[in-house]
Amino acid sequence: MTTKGMKDNNVVNVSAAARTGTSLTVKLAADRHNTRSQRASPERMERDGRESPSRFNFSQRLTPLSPNEISFRAVNAPQHPVALTRKIAFLAFIIFAFASSPRAATLYPGITPEQSRKSHAALKAFYNGNLTESLHILGVLDTIEGDSLPPLSRLLQVAVCVMQVQRNDAAGPKEEKRLRKMAAEAADDGLQSCRDLGETPTCLLIEGGIQGFMATLKISSNPPKALTDGLHALKLLEKGLEADSSVADAWMGLGIFHCTAANAPLVARATLKVMGRSADMLEGLHHLRRAAYRGQYTSVASQFFLIQFLSPYEDELRREKRQIFRSLIKAFPESPYYPFLREEEALSFYPDSFYVPREKRRLERQIRAADPVDFAGRRYLNLIKHQYTLLEPHPSPAYTPDTSFDLREYAFYPVFIEALRIRRHISLDTSEASKKNIRNLKTLRDSALSLLRDSDMSTSNIHLYEWHIRDALRTKMWKRRADNEDSLKEDSTEE
Repeated sequence: MTTKGMKDNNVVNVSAAARTGTSLTVKLAADRHNTRSQRASPERMERDGRESPSRFNFSQRLTPLSPNEISFRAVNAPQHPVALTRKIAFLAFIIFAFASSPRAATLYPGITPEQSRKSHAALKAFYNGNLTESLHILGVLDTIEGDSLPPLSRLLQVAVCVMQVQRNDAAGPKEEKRLRKMAAEAADDGLQSCRDLGETPTCLLIEGGIQGFMATLKISSNPPKALTDGLHALKLLEKGLEADSSVADAWMGLGIFHCTAANAPLVARATLKVMGRSADMLEGLHHLRRAAYRGQYTSVASQFFLIQFLSPYEDELRREKRQIFRSLIKAFPESPYYPFLREEEALSFYPDSFYVPREKRRLERQIRAADPVDFAGRRYLNLIKHQYTLLEPHPSPAYTPDTSFDLREYAFYPVFIEALRIRRHISLDTSEASKKNIRNLKTLRDSALSLLRDSDMSTSNIHLYEWHIRDALRTKMWKRRADNEDSLKEDSTEE
């Protein structure tokens, strides 16, 4: 969101210092949803694709509901016994957040109004898809800060560079190397400045944030070092909160720790237990919501982590995720990244919500509004246009994907779209569930998975999209139908 959005007290503030998932967290999120307890049957997935109306719909408005409104809607909403406890916990948090959060953000100790304004300007540029402009603003801010102010610019430089690398959004190996070098230099300067200024709550936040971001770059190459650095970053954030509980951005680090550790392999959880650490998923989501709705510089980042960890299989959590998507798209209309993420999730987990007339009009508006300035933005715009062809097989030139554009790590996506096209035909008309069509669907699915695994995409994102592809293109249900129909034909012939 923009700073205007903050003044309007919308559900989603602007602020940000981090973005979508780190390698480890995305993989663990994917692993979590692939466990038996999280899996849904094909019949349930088809049913959940149609969002049933509910009087409590968090996505109906951007402005916060009053506690009374929330309580009334919750009481009058249709309740499912299995989801009731989780819904009550979620509503209790929302009531607490809106009832207790201040109307206007208070600057952190040592941060000047000018620092805060330029930080938000840099974050707005980054989330609108303009990394170059963001880094330019942060360079100006670094000059303003000098040696006397907390190095907020250095934290944000590390954040945007690391996020660009983690999303595989660098234009090539040379660009990725440049971003990694820039992040390392900003980290060294920022940590040294914090040591010179002393352990103030703001400096503890900055130190913890820098070390946490840099630790994510070591997950693939040196996992033990990544764990050690990550735990040290966590201690700094906890120390900052103990010194000043208003430093709400620190909650994001705690939330990420709890959510990832709660889904980590048993050996990793046992190791953490020996080290005196425990983890809880609900507590992690609670911390992420606090940072998302009350943080100043990690609000948007916390929303992205919520998107990862909230299950797409449960109605209320899915509504919360879609509300986050809507808010991000409204706040950052120039970036095609957020519409792509939203439609990607819908196509993978609740496709009936995608195949409606209003979705076509909405995608057309977002394609027209997008103003990409770099490789990543142009790639996401092309990916959205590929999604659009599912709604309009013969689009006009303005909405037609550029098939000559090198999608690089996303070369699998057009194949995935073609598989989704066959899946849609089968779901609309079960007579299309012939063995030939099922074979074609499986061939396209396997081809998409092969292209994905052979790409240079980060391991975490590979796991994420493997999960999406497998969930969206399950064939067992239709294979059973095809076998049944073949049996009926054989019986008819015999008679």
